Amino acid sequence: MASALKPLVPLPPPSQPLVDAGGRMNKDWYLYLKELDRHLREVEERATAGGL
Repeated sequence: MASALKPLVPLPPPSQPLVDAGGRMNKDWYLYLKELDRHLREVEERATAGGL
């Protein structure tokens, strides 16, 4: 069965810390986690609607 889900963006390099020394989240990690959240919400909506 074909899926129209967009592929996830690649993970940031493991050498990048999630949080910097000042306590702020790394921008690459923030963007990845934001996209992951969007992706999971779309999967949940499709599963609830019976579309997967």
